[in-house]
Amino acid sequence: MEENNNLEMGLFGMDSDLELNLDASPEDIAGLAGEDTPPAPAAETEDTTPGETPGEHIEQFTEEGATPPEDVGEEEDPEGGGDDNTSPNLYSSFASELHNSGVLPTLDLDKLKIKDVDGLTTVIKGEIDAQAKQYIISKVGEEGFDALEKGVSLAQYQQHTDTVASLDAITDDSLAEDLDLAKRVILQDYVNQGLTEVSAKRVLQKAIDLGDEVVLADAKESIASLRVYEHNRIEQEKVLAQTRKQEALQHQEKIDNDLKNAIYSKQSYIDGMPVNKNIQDKVYKAITEVVGESPNGVMENQLMRDRRENPIEFDSKLYYLYEITDGFKDFSKITTKATSKVATDFERALRQTKFDDAGTPSFTVDKDSYDGLGTELVL
Repeated sequence: MEENNNLEMGLFGMDSDLELNLDASPEDIAGLAGEDTPPAPAAETEDTTPGETPGEHIEQFTEEGATPPEDVGEEEDPEGGGDDNTSPNLYSSFASELHNSGVLPTLDLDKLKIKDVDGLTTVIKGEIDAQAKQYIISKVGEEGFDALEKGVSLAQYQQHTDTVASLDAITDDSLAEDLDLAKRVILQDYVNQGLTEVSAKRVLQKAIDLGDEVVLADAKESIASLRVYEHNRIEQEKVLAQTRKQEALQHQEKIDNDLKNAIYSKQSYIDGMPVNKNIQDKVYKAITEVVGESPNGVMENQLMRDRRENPIEFDSKLYYLYEITDGFKDFSKITTKATSKVATDFERALRQTKFDDAGTPSFTVDKDSYDGLGTELVL
């Protein structure tokens, strides 16, 4: 026993190279040993353990392979945003980078503050519209953009520009050198004023009878009149196009309102099959939601796309339903067939059920599958 005691003491003796760093104070150690508590030592000038040289504790963490203690406290986010990366500065900074790279050249962050993703989306859409406008203006000019925006077709405006260019190319010298051209100018001017071609030719003939100088003088007046007429014509076309566009918008708005009323005012689209608000919303969305564009440039909802991608199967099923429902007027055949099938399947299941001698279905006898609650079928 003594050898063992000596061995145990030798493991923790002073001769060992193993050094213990205890956090307990000398007062605590003395208390555990049952000794009187020694007086507290004088305060050290540095934060060191008695018997330890200054800086020795720090050197223990600077040895090879050692890791200094880490501060487990949470680091402060210098931006003050924490894990939330949706601060207004993020969107403004991103927009500023797009502006500097030339993607948003017209953006003015001093006047427009971007605080969220909706603001950034609005800015990008506005830039797309602005660049599209500038592109059109570069091709057709301010007057052309105004005409196209009001509803004049590109073909109509191109015809207008061609006519203006032709009229501008006609000078007094070209009229003097080409009397046939002068006569055509006069004739067109008379027609534009409302005369029939026969009446216009009769008036023109009177000018021809008076001599070439009269024809040339009338042609100079007619060319100026034709330029004014063409300017007024395109302006009138703008007004008509804008009126047609407004009427189309009003007509579409009426269709949308009628569609909403037809969908949301009915409690049932098919007799015997009531619908709720959720179904009404889905039906309206299926009709009005655009999912893409066809190869011909027509906007499509999902039903239109499905039909375009598989027209034979789609139309076959559609016309089948149309025929058996008498033009979508009588769905009784479909509901009758569905009800009949359910009843037939139920009857078949009953016929396949085995009964014991007491006439009770076998599944009610099996305690593991039937707990006896409820009322058994009486056949």
